[in-house]
Amino acid sequence: MTKFLFLFYSAIGYLLGLASLAYLAGFLIDFGVPKGINDGNVQPFWISVLIDTSLVLGFGLHHSLTARSSFKRWWTQWIPEPIERATYVYMTAVVTFIVVFFWQPIPVTIWQVENQAGSILVLTVYVAIWLMMSAATFHFGHFGFFGLRQAWDRYLDRSAASVPFTARYLYSLVRHPISLGWMLMPWFAPHMTVGQLVWALTVTCYVLIATKYEEADLVREIGDDYLKYRAEVPTFVPGTRD
Repeated sequence: MTKFLFLFYSAIGYLLGLASLAYLAGFLIDFGVPKGINDGNVQPFWISVLIDTSLVLGFGLHHSLTARSSFKRWWTQWIPEPIERATYVYMTAVVTFIVVFFWQPIPVTIWQVENQAGSILVLTVYVAIWLMMSAATFHFGHFGFFGLRQAWDRYLDRSAASVPFTARYLYSLVRHPISLGWMLMPWFAPHMTVGQLVWALTVTCYVLIATKYEEADLVREIGDDYLKYRAEVPTFVPGTRD
């Protein structure tokens, strides 16, 4: 019974994780969602900037802190390992809801693509970046990334297969394709407002800073293999040398 509950819990978490990402994708460009990034009552400018910046930083800190090995060791004292990752996905959905609910719009236009063909082109790139980020999760196990594989392994009473460190596909071009996507994606909006600019700038700055700490963890966990990988593959820009 416990195994089934773990699996059910993780399956719901998987669907919730996908739904929260889909909502966020629509939220950031004001498309197809009940509340977009430019919706809501307009507050004084600097109050909105302070609230929105804090929300983005909270969103980033959740992802960074819960990914640390030290946090996972502490976390799994109370959360069973088969649902540890799924619980993280639930937390991510909650954090996404908080960001969307409390976001303060600053609907001052910076640019707007009036040409239909140009707007379609920008949206195509936006969607392509989201697809690239999704594709990157399959490199080390899409279902494990969202916590479903761990519960499935427990349900079948089999040991979790270790994921070997490899540098293939997107990870052979840059070391952090998902983080790169988070930085690029907000800029591809046919209608860019100050509120969207606050999101884009805060996310970009946060990722650039947080990546240094993430890499330090990876060096401790993987060792020389990661040091060699870091020497051969650039952080964010394909074909460059860090």
